[in-house]
Amino acid sequence: MFQQVENKKYYMQIVDQIRKLIEDGNLKVGDKLPPERELCQQFGTSRASMREAFSVLETLGMIESRSGQGNFIRADASQVSIDGEFVKALLMDHDPFEIYETRLEVEPSMAAFAALRATPEEKEELKRQVELLNRIGDKLEGDYAFFEEYMEEDRRLHLFVGRAAHNKVLFIVFSAVNLMMKEEHWKKVKSKGVLKPGNLQAYKSEHCQICDAICEGRAEDARLYMRKHILDIREDLFDK
Repeated sequence: MFQQVENKKYYMQIVDQIRKLIEDGNLKVGDKLPPERELCQQFGTSRASMREAFSVLETLGMIESRSGQGNFIRADASQVSIDGEFVKALLMDHDPFEIYETRLEVEPSMAAFAALRATPEEKEELKRQVELLNRIGDKLEGDYAFFEEYMEEDRRLHLFVGRAAHNKVLFIVFSAVNLMMKEEHWKKVKSKGVLKPGNLQAYKSEHCQICDAICEGRAEDARLYMRKHILDIREDLFDK
């Protein structure tokens, strides 16, 4: 079913192949993808590239990762007609401050919508993600080796909030921004805040506030907490 990839942009080639298989009807909603190790063999690529591809596919809504179960197709042929060049453009380097500005405008509204619209299952998923992120944050305080993992799970947490907002247009916009949060320029800037003493504990508290407000249906509180959370990172990231 799969073809080995070439030497350029491994993970984007994997994304393109899986997208094409969905478009052609070879992969359908609910189908489970083979285990990561098996996919690495079939694609002829590394686990790192495979995980990058999973991350992009999940952000674009093509697959969903179920804890302890694997990765499943969540989009049908009508939902994956995304131009490959558009996807590549999303993954080019972007100005970190523009990413920040867009997050500040978009994410508070998503949090408010999520408080009004999140399903019980989404609320439980959000709680689990906050707990996971906090555990990684505790490890990061003593070991920089956990930085990349923390950044990825933080990105996923904000993506979960976007999905729970149940606004497809808003989610498409935020999905693009969320992918940009994988860029090295953004991560380098964000590391200044993440690694500043005391900030991880502050982020933990803010994430819990946002999660509680969403799960309790407090839309305006969710909006305000999310806005404060994003505003708080500006001083560490951009202000001198």
